[in-house]
Amino acid sequence: MTELAALSAVVFFAVVMIILVGMPFATAMAHRQERWYERVLVKQLLIDVSPRLAVILGVVLVLGVALMAGLLLEHWLWFVAGAVMASGVPWLLVRHLDARRRERLDRQIVDGITTLASSVRAGLNLVQSMEVLVANSMSPIRDEFAQLMREYQMGLDLNEAMRQAANRIGSSHYRLLFTALEMHRRRGGDVGDSLDRIGASIREIQRLEGKLDAVTASGRFEAISIACMPALLLGMAWMFDRVGVELMFRVPLGRALLLIAAVLIAAAFWWIRRIMDVDI
Repeated sequence: MTELAALSAVVFFAVVMIILVGMPFATAMAHRQERWYERVLVKQLLIDVSPRLAVILGVVLVLGVALMAGLLLEHWLWFVAGAVMASGVPWLLVRHLDARRRERLDRQIVDGITTLASSVRAGLNLVQSMEVLVANSMSPIRDEFAQLMREYQMGLDLNEAMRQAANRIGSSHYRLLFTALEMHRRRGGDVGDSLDRIGASIREIQRLEGKLDAVTASGRFEAISIACMPALLLGMAWMFDRVGVELMFRVPLGRALLLIAAVLIAAAFWWIRRIMDVDI
């Protein structure tokens, strides 16, 4: 009885120490993640979402996946592995949203430049032309230029507002557009003709990018096949030899082999995607 009381006291003390030491670290990490969500989701992607809510949903996702992996595979190591894998999901999701938004913005830029050039030739200045673009365009280019106009109306210099928009969008096409507009505001010239030349250049670049995507499509498909095929083969093996596959998840050597295989598959997928990611 005395030994049980002593063991309980030790466990209680250890739990209290873990909470006392871990809470400040967890709080700091939560605040850091909240600032990251605010910078990326609210300021960069212009998504109206609470950063604190995003942090809470991320924590719930990590704990849910970790608990599911630990309970289904009946080992605490799978709890840790599930938490580690799930912790990367929010980052991948935000990156996917950013890539999709940038892709849509790149598809809209030529039409946006045409609208700006037509408005300038109609006698409007650059700010009025941007307001016309906001009024007659679809999201997300409308949201980006609306944010640019809000910053300008709040007193920010237009050149600085265009630089911030270029950094926020992260596209070389928009960086080229805003840099050219800034140079014209400083040195003068025919803005309409310059916008036409920029639009023609970007249209040609996008044509070459589309041709390059068609050439490298088979390589991207191979990367996806490499990532999915082992899981399919493991599922087929489980159908024919359920005991053997389940044993692989329970024996330490089997877990180690599965972990090594997952790391090698992820490295191969990343390497092939890097090879296929050619920048024009």
